[in-house]
Amino acid sequence: MGAQEQTYRHLKCDEHRPKCSRCEKRELECIRGVNIRFRHELNPRNLQADILDVPADVPPQVPPQIYIENPQWPLRDLEQAKLMRHYIDNIAPFLDLCDLKRHFALVVPHRAASCPPLLNAIFAASARHLSRVAGAEAWIADNYHSECLTSLIPLLNDSAALKDENLLAAMIILRQHEEFESPHSGTGAQSHLLGTHIFMGAQERSAVSGGLRRAAFWVGLRMELFFAFLNSRSIHPSLELCNVDRSLDPADDCKWANRMVAHCAEALRYCFGDGEHSVGKYMDLVQYCSDWMAYKPPSFTPIYYKVPADDELFPEIWMNGQVAGTGMLHYRLTKILLTAHSPKIPRLGPGQRAALHEADEEIKNDVLTICGIAQSNECPPYFVKACMAITLAGDKFTVRREQEALLRVMQRGSELAWPTMTTVRDLKKAWGWQEESLD
Repeated sequence: MGAQEQTYRHLKCDEHRPKCSRCEKRELECIRGVNIRFRHELNPRNLQADILDVPADVPPQVPPQIYIENPQWPLRDLEQAKLMRHYIDNIAPFLDLCDLKRHFALVVPHRAASCPPLLNAIFAASARHLSRVAGAEAWIADNYHSECLTSLIPLLNDSAALKDENLLAAMIILRQHEEFESPHSGTGAQSHLLGTHIFMGAQERSAVSGGLRRAAFWVGLRMELFFAFLNSRSIHPSLELCNVDRSLDPADDCKWANRMVAHCAEALRYCFGDGEHSVGKYMDLVQYCSDWMAYKPPSFTPIYYKVPADDELFPEIWMNGQVAGTGMLHYRLTKILLTAHSPKIPRLGPGQRAALHEADEEIKNDVLTICGIAQSNECPPYFVKACMAITLAGDKFTVRREQEALLRVMQRGSELAWPTMTTVRDLKKAWGWQEESLD
């Protein structure tokens, strides 16, 4: 039995010393974690049940502290070093999408050397990604994931810890781990990582100061949009977005893209939230989209555009960098939302069918544009947005050739580690494909 499997099974340690009962029974070396404590011991039973679920196989124990005195750098374990490299090369680019300083690739790994929860979050997300793209053992990710949660759960009652930007980054990376697990379907259930909202809510107002905290906040908001879209819900009420610059003043590309990310969140609130649903509010949201597009920086204009030929479905759109592409994709996703929830569509009468048809055609055009951006730029995060768009509105495509093209985009998303099987099956059923075509 390898050392990694011993460590994994040791999660059920009963804390008997010098050797726990499980290890003694199996004649294994009893390998324990570092015997260190929190700066503040807390009672995790005070947590709200709907925020974070403690894994059933993790026993009550003295959790590790947030930081250690001797940084674990350089890493001495080859497998952990490979996980770190995979994180830097393949996961950090998802997180640094609108961050020219690349905090998650350049800052987070070194912070993790002295912050065990952050280090375990990196290992968990990296191992989960490898399990999907390279067939690595899933239990490795589960091991690091459980270790990280064991550290973070008690901290949700610690006001000082909630303002620690490294722990916010750890929660964000764990949320990335969840994205690799969750099916691309609005019916998919989220798991226990809603504790991210607590960390984001505690640090939102100070995120304007910049650095890793601001970078993590924007990544967290994009992830929140991901789950809100796929589950047809509003963003979490703990996110105020009160300090977000949503003006149309000239700004750098990152700020301009983030303005549309924040506007997308406001559109989700309008469509699925409990707030104002007036026609005036709707028109304000639509007008902001139009103004954002009209005043966008020149760098947001594609450097190449080609209308699809007769035998093609998607336009070819070359974007000038990932930041511009991210902004334009969120613009299109927001348009899909607002078009689908337009209060101007008659509920009854002779004009309803024509209005619904016009709305469907506009939505389909936005879906095709999103897929065109994804296919033309080969930026993996773009395919996530394409899968989101297809999940939302793929059922509106009635021609078999179009449906097959959308499935090829979903297949590309699956190759990049995004679970799409549930959505693909749901779409095929919605399209009326025969049973033998569902798999």
